[in-house]
Amino acid sequence: MSSKILVIISAILLAFLLGIPVNAHVVSEKEWLNDPHDHGDAKIVFVKAYQFGFAIKAIQDGSKIIVYPEGSEPSVLEVEEGDRIVFRVISGDVTHGFYIDGYTPTAVGDNRIVIEPGKIVEVGPITFNKPGKIKLRCSVTCGPLHPFMVSDIIVKPNIFFYILMASTFTIAGLTLLYTSRAPENRMLGVSLDKDLDLLKVRVIGPILKRFLQWRGAHFTLILPNLLIFMVVLAAGFFGNPTGNKNFSIAVVWILWFAAVEFLILFGSRTWCTICPLPAFGEWIARRRIYSVHNPRKWTSLGKKWPKSLNNMWVSALSFLGISLIVPWLVTRPVVTGLLFALLIAIPLFTHIIFDPQRNFCRSICPANGYIGYHSNASIFAVRSRDKSVCDKHRPKECIRGSPTGYGCPWKIYPGGHNENTYCGQCYECLRSCPLDNMTLKLRMIGQDLAKIAAKAKNKFDEAWMGFIRFTLAVFYELVFFGPYFWIKDWGNMGIIYGANLATIGLLTPSLEGLNNWFKWALIVAGVALVGYPAVFYGFSWLAKKLAGENGISTRQLFLSFSYALVPYGLFLWLAFAFSLILVNWAYPITAFSDPLGWGWNIFGTKFEWNPISPEVLPYLQAPLLLIGLALAINTTYNIARELLNDHAKAFRATLVMGILHTMAGLVFVWIVAG
Repeated sequence: MSSKILVIISAILLAFLLGIPVNAHVVSEKEWLNDPHDHGDAKIVFVKAYQFGFAIKAIQDGSKIIVYPEGSEPSVLEVEEGDRIVFRVISGDVTHGFYIDGYTPTAVGDNRIVIEPGKIVEVGPITFNKPGKIKLRCSVTCGPLHPFMVSDIIVKPNIFFYILMASTFTIAGLTLLYTSRAPENRMLGVSLDKDLDLLKVRVIGPILKRFLQWRGAHFTLILPNLLIFMVVLAAGFFGNPTGNKNFSIAVVWILWFAAVEFLILFGSRTWCTICPLPAFGEWIARRRIYSVHNPRKWTSLGKKWPKSLNNMWVSALSFLGISLIVPWLVTRPVVTGLLFALLIAIPLFTHIIFDPQRNFCRSICPANGYIGYHSNASIFAVRSRDKSVCDKHRPKECIRGSPTGYGCPWKIYPGGHNENTYCGQCYECLRSCPLDNMTLKLRMIGQDLAKIAAKAKNKFDEAWMGFIRFTLAVFYELVFFGPYFWIKDWGNMGIIYGANLATIGLLTPSLEGLNNWFKWALIVAGVALVGYPAVFYGFSWLAKKLAGENGISTRQLFLSFSYALVPYGLFLWLAFAFSLILVNWAYPITAFSDPLGWGWNIFGTKFEWNPISPEVLPYLQAPLLLIGLALAINTTYNIARELLNDHAKAFRATLVMGILHTMAGLVFVWIVAG
């Protein structure tokens, strides 16, 4: 059957199912702007699809036509509520798809609107009867950046945008009003002095305790992930070079990347519990897979880990470094394969060369840094039931180890710590403690933040981790799900090819591509490392002046107030995670049945791309933004109260920083809804 007949059949089925006329015919590009059909009062929008974006070439309204010059075509279409639009679409290179959130049909099988090279497809007329911002997406895999090939359609009046802006101001105002009433040690009305001992909860507690104290628990949790990581490596090097058809991309950068954000909120560092990266090194150093071995007989050279690395700098900068190549990392399987091969080799090296602790996890792992940083906004924590009991107990098995468990491999004192930053939740303290004094607790978000921040006199590493994560949450949403192709192309170095190990040479960039990448890197690193921290410092200085506080330096306020970004940044990343999952859920599920992208369907879970109600995404993201904003302002007040020990001064300082947090929120509002 010829491709022309297939297109005609698809068009007929589409029109029958949804009542949206779709016509396709072969013409030259020169004939594109010549419209042979009478569409009545409908406007005609001429759209050109290309790797990897949509360009509006012309708009015709009756006898009036606006043609945009080459290179200045907009990627955002603005229409009025009630407008009837006919899209005349052409491909500038390869086959693309055409999908408008909430308006065109599902992107499955014959329902897809396919734009083949050399053919013009007419879609419509479509009546845009729902005000707001929606996305035009490519629904046919067209290359590595296909999942992020989007454009914006704004149906005016964009009421939701204005409502969300007003809501941002309202939530900020209400939170400031709440803090003006001098709430002591509370977060949004909830006491920070209360928590729930999970291991004492009936039925659940004893079962959970027995499992975590079992020596094989850690191995049992790690093993499935270790097998998955082996598949990631194999798929990255030898699988389909197109990212969304490859297990290494679909599972790691869609499913895992989104899931970790939710794990942080509800489970703190639970990912570190099940992470397989340090497993080989730890097993070799201990000479055991899960049983306890004499802690003095490590298979290690025992070199001391450099004190200069006992911080979050390497983690923070490596996360930023990964972000500088993220358009390749999340779309090219071979790049992901190389990264994870490196992330397995480094902890193996550190365990054999240095003292057999989790030095890699604590100081190097790019995921560990941000997971540890945000984990202080989690509702979950590993804590001692009574610190005084631990302090009086001299043997300190939680540090030295015991016949039932190793000493803390994260080099902290489990019985006395009050933050999640460097607790990797390996649960060795639950196994080694002879007093049954270690437990798991549920508590309100930010329970320890004020005390942690007040002691952060020289923790520039954690402050900059906060700035990097916060700015990148906003930046990722703009770059990956925004309409601005040029900035994606800069980060992508202009390369249109996917790559595995056999085709890695296709990633060789041109001089122009490298030049554009340097612009991208300068923007990303400049905003994260200099721009936003400078603005934050300026507001900290204003906060100090308005508070009338002379006993504490601006630097101290700057470092301490940065911890308000712990919950704020986490909730922005949760908003981004919704975009990843709801739009691209089919890719990771399919990848389990076809890990190498070779057309298999092992488990019968092969699905075509079909987003779940993407038009409601802004309505899901908005509450997360508002919650994050409220938490940031309340956290700022709690920190200021802890530092300044004066309600009036703390409130005035919070008022200044609240303005900055609100401004940042408005930027995110503009990206998702404006």
